Amino acid sequence: MAYHITKTQKIQDTINIIYYQGSHSWTTVYEDRKVYRLKREATADLYEFGGEVVKDIIYDPNATDGDGDGIVQEGTEFERSIDT
Repeated sequence: MAYHITKTQKIQDTINIIYYQGSHSWTTVYEDRKVYRLKREATADLYEFGGEVVKDIIYDPNATDGDGDGIVQEGTEFERSIDT
């Protein structure tokens, strides 16, 4: 798994999600976020900088259909029907 830290911030009258990118700085660019291998590593920085630890969602070619509805990775950008 991979994790990152996010929080919301008001920027020019708009609420935006910002991502911790390391070195005491934040970004609005998702791809520039600092990625942690372990949740506890992200949590350690969380206590210093605030925000929320979020699990990165990645494409899983071996995803299983846990609820039997024929769809895997539901609710993510990788949602798809299972091959039959």
